[in-house]
Amino acid sequence: MKGSTFKRGGAWCARWSIDDPATGERRQFSKGGFRRQKDAREHLNTVLGRMADGSWRADKPLTVSELLVEHWLEAMEARDLRPSTIHQYRNVVRAWINPYIGAVKVSSLTAKRVNELVRTLRTTPTSTGRDGLSSRSIQLTIGILKAACAWGVENDLLARNPVSGVKRPRGASRVMRAWTTDEARQFLEFTKDDRRAFAWTLLLTRGLRRGELCGLRWQDVGLDTGSITINRTRVTVAGKAVDGVPKTAAGRRAVPLDESLSPILRAHKARQGREKLSAGGAYEETGYLVADELGRPSHPDSVSGWFDDAVKASGLPRIRLHDCRHTAASLMLASNVPVKVVSEMLGHASPTITLAIYAHTMPGMAEEAGAALSASLLN
Repeated sequence: MKGSTFKRGGAWCARWSIDDPATGERRQFSKGGFRRQKDAREHLNTVLGRMADGSWRADKPLTVSELLVEHWLEAMEARDLRPSTIHQYRNVVRAWINPYIGAVKVSSLTAKRVNELVRTLRTTPTSTGRDGLSSRSIQLTIGILKAACAWGVENDLLARNPVSGVKRPRGASRVMRAWTTDEARQFLEFTKDDRRAFAWTLLLTRGLRRGELCGLRWQDVGLDTGSITINRTRVTVAGKAVDGVPKTAAGRRAVPLDESLSPILRAHKARQGREKLSAGGAYEETGYLVADELGRPSHPDSVSGWFDDAVKASGLPRIRLHDCRHTAASLMLASNVPVKVVSEMLGHASPTITLAIYAHTMPGMAEEAGAALSASLLN
């Protein structure tokens, strides 16, 4: 094993050679682009050390696009990830990575090149007319690039991860919007005669996700046992509604019903029964709660649109459908419901996640807890 450093133009390079065990011939490799000779020497020493312990592998001349599309994405699909996740990955690669660095050799990636990508994504107008991508979208993009390179090293496609030291850019926290108790009550009163009143009630009182609501079937609803089982979802993938399962084990859960919710669900079931009689043979027995007058399951995007229309008509502060979940969580925590109970109701993997998201909704709770403990011990 031999190696050396040399200067080419304004940058330093590392060069080393090794005997190919298959042919016995000596092969030479090099890596350039270092600003200082010290950096080139450190890289060379790392390579020589890995050659000595047998862990070094020569980079295959993969482009970023080849690594992502021909290898990493296929591997992710083989892991049986949710269709919506795979669709998101493919969109990020197609729209935000390949157009800018897809033709670049992975071995040539540097922190500078990735930072240039970040700046480009922030300033290039998007197809929807925005001035650039949001911080969250950029974080997702860099996260995918880092994950693919790390996977390439683990699977002997790359000798090293060229972006292992790159940090995902920080992003501004999205402002979380939620209704007050009075506003939520006003909305439910305003929509009480709405055909979808049961849906808005479940969203605001149990914090269901949109996909969980749209995936509910009557076989999951225990009107007599007093609980709803969440074990399926109905989400949007490439514009189409796709049935699936919750993303995590915690998402599969039982949500309690009470004496206020059960009559609302019974009334909706009775309405669907009348619609079935009226439709006759045209009715489709799908079992979905969120369905049209012919029993056909509603598209999740349509549900969001109906909610937006109802909010606008009510005159209340505008919130997204997903903000109903935030509203339910915030109101439960503000009512001193234990965080563990709220976490289980929402389907979070742990109370830590719940606290990380909703800590700002509990001002004064720590002071109240401390005062209560002091009173019990000191008074």
